[in-house]
Amino acid sequence: MKDRKSLAVQIAAASGLAFLLSTSVFAAPQDYGRDTRAVYRADRISTQGQISMISREGDRYLIKLDHGAYDYWVPVATFGDRPLQVGDQVRLSGIVNGDLVNVDMLAAAGEPYYTVDPNYVAVPFGTNGWMTGTVQNLNRHMGYVTIKEDTSGQLIKIDVRHMDRGHPVKVWSIRPGDRITINGSWEKRNTFDASRIEY
Repeated sequence: MKDRKSLAVQIAAASGLAFLLSTSVFAAPQDYGRDTRAVYRADRISTQGQISMISREGDRYLIKLDHGAYDYWVPVATFGDRPLQVGDQVRLSGIVNGDLVNVDMLAAAGEPYYTVDPNYVAVPFGTNGWMTGTVQNLNRHMGYVTIKEDTSGQLIKIDVRHMDRGHPVKVWSIRPGDRITINGSWEKRNTFDASRIEY
């Protein structure tokens, strides 16, 4: 009798585990194969813009945006079957290597990742890297642009007085509401020192 109860308990436990495992597969949120625990990388950029040039080069596409100086290399598999062309708005996310970006996430306007990049992690205080946010206001006299950072929603002053002269950008043509991506490092808790801006 004891052996029958033990066998019944084992069967019930195995059935319950099998049920839980099978339902979790169907109930799991779709993340398009991405790790939902994004890790901060100083060389990762996430930016939006309008396509100014696009061409297929073997097993990847070369994309240029209407701002900034990077060439974005997008593998055919990442590009998918999107009918993108010059003038379309996109978000590109990838690893910076010199003046090019190896893109691992592309989203067109209207796609879920266009507004929220699953790979973007805010720059931790005390480090450097790429920060993305929406411009709230500009103070030309003091040399600051204030953004609302994408993940935290915090207002952060971007100090543009020390910009990299090798990659100039017309900072004062930026307007409130523009989304920009800034490379730099923290000066203090609410101030980020920009060395380069892509917008």
